[in-house]
Amino acid sequence: MAKPESRFISVPFRLAQWIVDIFFIVAIAGYVLLFALQFVSSSPINHAGWVRVIHEYEDPGIAIPARWVGLRWPPRVGFSFLPLGGALVVWLIKIAVDALFLASSRAMQRLAGGKPIEAGAQGWASTGAMTADSEKAREELLRRYREIESALKASPRKRCVFLAVDVVGSTRMKSGESEANIAATFQAYEELLKKVFDQFAAWKQAWTPDGVMVCFLQADLALGAAQRILQSLRAFNEADNKLRTPFQVRCGINEGEVPIFEDSKLEKIADQVIDVAGHLQKQAPPDTLWVSEPTYQLFTEKSAFRPITVKVDGYNVYEWQVPSASPQV
Repeated sequence: MAKPESRFISVPFRLAQWIVDIFFIVAIAGYVLLFALQFVSSSPINHAGWVRVIHEYEDPGIAIPARWVGLRWPPRVGFSFLPLGGALVVWLIKIAVDALFLASSRAMQRLAGGKPIEAGAQGWASTGAMTADSEKAREELLRRYREIESALKASPRKRCVFLAVDVVGSTRMKSGESEANIAATFQAYEELLKKVFDQFAAWKQAWTPDGVMVCFLQADLALGAAQRILQSLRAFNEADNKLRTPFQVRCGINEGEVPIFEDSKLEKIADQVIDVAGHLQKQAPPDTLWVSEPTYQLFTEKSAFRPITVKVDGYNVYEWQVPSASPQV
């Protein structure tokens, strides 16, 4: 039978370890939930109080170490495995702390002349139990990952048309200009684009400082929006551009199936279909629209397009320019 002095020493150790274990388990569960919440598109859930609490206390533990290795949390698009990495790191720390508690308890028991706690005597305090728990946790995380991966693969995909628009040489345009003229001109440009997108029933928009990716549900609507933007530039430069350099833009359009829902944020969708639209825009000449051949085949009016010899991401490309600026062919 253990001496009273031994009990007096071991009980505080066990209580302290129990409190610390709860802290670690809550932290691990928070990281796992952060990973899972990346795939939840429900607005009521994302704005729930408990979700805000998780982000408030767990995000810094991911974002700061992520910056050290050149990563970003939260990710701008797609999803990240950083929360699972954080859960794994916390679990490893828990194992180390539990081992430290066990070693300290044994040392204090020996100093008090009592019987040391044997490994395995207390499941939550033994190295054997910690190893088993660690393996179970790893298997559970892997199981959840497989479930999420399967759910993503099984989720319905929607056919969408993506229009990428970007200002040519925006940094150069701003050089030597007043802040007031820059702000007024780019605000007027953004208002022009938003008006066009409203006219052509854009479904979703994702803006960057000088560019935008827009999702349409019909190919002809995306084409109409791109053409209207290019056609409006001359009048915009004459009336609203307060900078010395005229506005020029590049446009790219691509169509395909993507995993997107009514409440999805476009900036969080990562898919090759969107990437191709962006690559078409980046390689197009100024004041020009490039479209992939499969998308071109969907247009009702094709007469103003011309095929070009360039391929983008393996796709044949068709080009459109404002007629007055089109080259002679």
